[in-house]
Amino acid sequence: MSHHMSPAGFFAVLAITALTAGCHVSQPYEPTSPSVAAEALDALMSLPSLEDTRTQVQAVIDEITAAASRLIPAARWESPHEGSGGNCERPYEQTGGRRYFLPDAIAQNIDVSEQAWAELERAAAAAAARLDATEVQVMQNQPRNHDVGFYGPTGLFIKVGYRGNLVVSGYTGCRLPQEAK
Repeated sequence: MSHHMSPAGFFAVLAITALTAGCHVSQPYEPTSPSVAAEALDALMSLPSLEDTRTQVQAVIDEITAAASRLIPAARWESPHEGSGGNCERPYEQTGGRRYFLPDAIAQNIDVSEQAWAELERAAAAAAARLDATEVQVMQNQPRNHDVGFYGPTGLFIKVGYRGNLVVSGYTGCRLPQEAK
């Protein structure tokens, strides 16, 4: 018997070794500790309900799209996709909290000048600040390619982006449904 392995056999052994190495984590996702879960629940109790937050986030989206329409009269807004919700992620997964991504507002194929973008970004920042979404993250900031997010408590965000289409999106972050408060 030869001790030489075919190249295919060698790579198969390598792949199997790679799959088994380093995968001996007993609990890849440990549950949130009771003390952290309790703090998370306290945080949610102090915030508006999921339903109220959805209403507030939608109002901010509407305010931003109205500002955009004043700056760019050609903008025609639509929301081609439904919103989506679900259970919260760590550290809120034990709280009964829920989250909701609102339908994006999209104005397709419009021209947004850099001056109009700057004014729109200021309007979005002011509107988002009313939801305590004051942490700004700029993902893209080049002419005709903008992507800015305003983040707040428990992951809440308002995002405004432009790349030929102008898009305004919002997310409630984790909130307790009305009946859980």
